[in-house]
Amino acid sequence: MNSDPSTLRTSEVFLALKTVGEGDRISLAQLTETLGDRAFGLLVLIFALPNIIPMIPGVSTVSGVVIGLVGLQMMVGRHAPWLPSAIGDRSLPRAQLAAMVDRTIGWVAKLERVARPRWTFLTRGLGHVALGAMFVLLGGILALPLSWIGNFPPGVALVVLSIGLLEEDGMLVAAGHAIGIVATVLVVALVVALVAAALASFGWLTS
Repeated sequence: MNSDPSTLRTSEVFLALKTVGEGDRISLAQLTETLGDRAFGLLVLIFALPNIIPMIPGVSTVSGVVIGLVGLQMMVGRHAPWLPSAIGDRSLPRAQLAAMVDRTIGWVAKLERVARPRWTFLTRGLGHVALGAMFVLLGGILALPLSWIGNFPPGVALVVLSIGLLEEDGMLVAAGHAIGIVATVLVVALVVALVAAALASFGWLTS
């Protein structure tokens, strides 16, 4: 990635991910180091998208942990994300990352076209902290052993929130928060239904 990420649109940085580093795999530390001061939003975007298009098997738990860590660091006021070596040394297959970028770049570009700096109080200061808190909540949901159906709603919320953060569009952030709240309610209802079904199957619940 030769250009400064801070001077590029989200879609341009996203496309450039295909050329980061060398070899067949890209470590999470490499991704973080190349994203510059936009790493918070871009890390969330990168790890939210596989939960919408499940092309990289088993990525939801790792996605949730990374997004949760990003959110925590936003809440405590860090200016750039840091990943412990146990996570940063993990890597993604370059071919699968490139395929995900190619399949989702159209969605990113469409959101980007309607995004513009507005309602910036939702992307800065306390709004930035609130965004971090929502990332922690939705990251925790992704880390749960749910099916793709359970991961899809929080994944959509995280994509909208991350692009809103990257483009400083508070209106998109507000929409993302609303989707995130609905996603949380849906996932809680799903978990309750699954637990109830499991208890019923053991005869612990009666009608």
